[in-house]
Amino acid sequence: MLVSFQSPVAGAIGKLEHDGKFYIRRMYGKYILQRCPNRKGHVATPAEKENQQRFIQQYRKTKPHNS
Repeated sequence: MLVSFQSPVAGAIGKLEHDGKFYIRRMYGKYILQRCPNRKGHVATPAEKENQQRFIQQYRKTKPHNS
């Protein structure tokens, strides 16, 4: 479903509510409203697990040491 915004909102991306079932994304210059995928009961594949670990290693924040 295409979405059009009223002024003064130029656009929005992501979920509008924390528990919302829909999200807005921008694709090819147009805003699209889509249903969130149901990932309950999803079992990650080995490739997904490897990607998650690589992401954690790359973006993990280190805590400052208090000395």
